[in-house]
This record gives sequence, structure tokens and C-alpha cells, in this order.
Amino acid sequence: MNRDDLRQVRSLIAEIEEDAKRRETFDDQQAVRYRERLREIAAWINEIGDSQTRRAFRLRYIDGLPWAAVSFRLGYGGESGARKLCERYLENS
Repeated sequence: MNRDDLRQVRSLIAEIEEDAKRRETFDDQQAVRYRERLREIAAWINEIGDSQTRRAFRLRYIDGLPWAAVSFRLGYGGESGARKLCERYLENS
């Protein structure tokens, strides 16, 4: 998993929702692929051993919160705390 994969999460969710609204052009196989990719990313996040790091990834990439809100929820004093936590995890994994 890398940053590009994680950046796609919110867009994939939006595509699924938008496609569901466009039933006349809805491609079920495409939606299945999007959902499978989301499941893969969620499974990768669920495998993160550290609870705080796992929460940071979920809040940012699954819930779509801005870094400042993620940092606040995790108890960091500044908005960059959660972002740095995730960046360090990606660099070391």
C-alpha cells in the first residue's frame, strides 16, 4: 500500500455513490472493482498493528477527515502530528 492508493479511497467512494445515482449508465462490474479495491485498502489498514496509527489512517482515508481533525482526535497538539505518523508508517513499511 502506498500514498497513491490511499489518496484514491475518497474518490472511489464518491465514484460508487455517483454511479449508483446514474443507474442508466451504471456498470456493475466497474462498481464491483471499486468496492474490491476499497476492501483491499480497508483490510490493509486493519492489519496495522498500532492502534493510533490504524485510527489515523481510518480517520484520514476512510472517513475523509482533514489532517487537523485527525490530529485533534488523536490528541496531537498540532495538525501535522497525524500526518507525520502516517508518513513514517508508510516509509517504514
